Amino acid sequence: MGFMACKRALLLRVTTLLILSELGKGCAYSFRSGALPTDVRTVSLAPITNEASIIIPTLSQVLAEAIRQKFVTQSPLTLRSDKGDLHLYGRITDFKVAPITIQGSQQAAQNRLSITVVFKCISTKHPELSWEQTFMNFSDFPASQPLTAVQEALISDICDRIAQDIVNKALSNW
Repeated sequence: MGFMACKRALLLRVTTLLILSELGKGCAYSFRSGALPTDVRTVSLAPITNEASIIIPTLSQVLAEAIRQKFVTQSPLTLRSDKGDLHLYGRITDFKVAPITIQGSQQAAQNRLSITVVFKCISTKHPELSWEQTFMNFSDFPASQPLTAVQEALISDICDRIAQDIVNKALSNW
């Protein structure tokens, strides 16, 4: 992982810890300059569709599980299988690999796997809290490694970071 990616991951973790620390003091999540309404107690996630030009069969499931785990471990909301007070709809719109570092012989030294998703959050009790946003994240790997050798680990890492971004947006509207 490069310096910027480490810095970004550290900043995200510190921010998450600060939010969780404030929750322990009885504070509520910030939601558009206000607190998460006390009557918002549940969250649900619709099946994630995959509209990317390259379809990885397990990608939707890996992302969905990462999002569920983030809500369970980082929020006061109860996860429901049907429509919750906050209901998330998501679709994968892009999955691509591209060279990012070229060596002297015009051959790639590093490749980047990037995943882009679009999520919509519908607040059933407070429609003004609903939103839709695009999230993208990536991971770099040596071009000497075939994607198939690193794909599972890269997807897990990227989905975990995208899930964190989605949960942060849903809980604090950043």
